[in-house]
Amino acid sequence: MALERPKSLRELALEHLRNSIIDGSLKMGQVLSERKISEELGVSKSPVREALAQLRDEGLVSIEPQKGARVFSLSETEVTQICDFRQAIEIAAFELALSRDPSRLAGDMERVVKEMGRERAKGNEKEYLALDTSFHHLIFEHAGNDYLTASYTRYIGKIAALRTHLAKLPQHTNLSFDEHQKIAIAVRHGDMTEIKSLLTEHIDRTRQAYKSASIVLEGAAPS
Repeated sequence: MALERPKSLRELALEHLRNSIIDGSLKMGQVLSERKISEELGVSKSPVREALAQLRDEGLVSIEPQKGARVFSLSETEVTQICDFRQAIEIAAFELALSRDPSRLAGDMERVVKEMGRERAKGNEKEYLALDTSFHHLIFEHAGNDYLTASYTRYIGKIAALRTHLAKLPQHTNLSFDEHQKIAIAVRHGDMTEIKSLLTEHIDRTRQAYKSASIVLEGAAPS
C-alpha cells in the first residue's frame, strides 16, 4: 500500500484558507494579513504568500500592489455570470454523464441526497453544504471529461462560498434540498429534458435569491 505523502506547509495553509473562505469564517471582502495568518498557523510568511497566490488564481482572493490581499467579493453582475457558467457547463456534463453510466450516476446522487437529508435533520449546515458541493461535482466525475472537470473545479471554491452565503436566507436550504431530490429522481428516470429544466430552475434561484434579497457583501463592487 502506498504511503500518503505529508502535506507541505503551503498545502496546509492553502487548505486552511480555502476552507475558511468557503465556510464563511473569512467574510467576503475581508482583508487578509500575511503576518496574522502566519502567526495563527505557526508558519513563515512564505507558504502563506504562496497559498494566497494560488487562491488568487482560483478567484477566492484578490491581491493588489501596496494594498495586500482580501477575500473575493461579488457584484450582482458577477453572480449572474457564475450562474450562466454553471448552467452551461453542468448541463453539458450531465448529457455526457447520462450517456456513459446513468445507473451509477443515479445511485451516487441518491446516496448523497440521503446524506444531505441526514445532515439537514441534524442542523449541520456546514456538512450539508459540503454535500451540496459534492452532489454537483458528481456530474463531472461521471461525465469523464477532464476539460469540463478542470473548468468547473477552477471555480468550485467560489461557487461553494456563494452557496454558504445564500444559505443564510430564509427557506433557501429547504428549497435547495427539495430541488436536489427532484434532480436525483429525474436522473434515475434518465429524463434529460426534466433534468435540464430542474437544473436551470435550481441555478436561476441562486441568481434571483441574490438579486431579490439585495444582499450587501462586505467590499463588494457595485454591479
